[in-house]
Amino acid sequence: MSEKAPGFEDYTPSRLEWLVVILNSFAQHINSMHGDNVNYAYIPGEDGKTIILHIIHYDDLKPENVSNLEDVAKTFAIGIAKNYKWDSWIEIKTQWNPIERPTKH
Repeated sequence: MSEKAPGFEDYTPSRLEWLVVILNSFAQHINSMHGDNVNYAYIPGEDGKTIILHIIHYDDLKPENVSNLEDVAKTFAIGIAKNYKWDSWIEIKTQWNPIERPTKH
């Protein structure tokens, strides 16, 4: 019998890994909900119950706008978790990565 290529090896993701894959597949839709370019990435935490919400945004955004971005992304994630009845054990922690807005020439 021939050996499987690495991409065909069996792997069963955890519920947390599966949820993160689903969230990241839809993250582009969250990004299109506002005018400024903001990038979201959902990363599984080490403890098996925490999702790290990594948000990259321009450093000149108003604090209330930044807070709103976080609320929208968290609400979205919990909504998807509820579809699987996993919302009771999911925790979401946010990591911010403010970046400088490129200058226009």
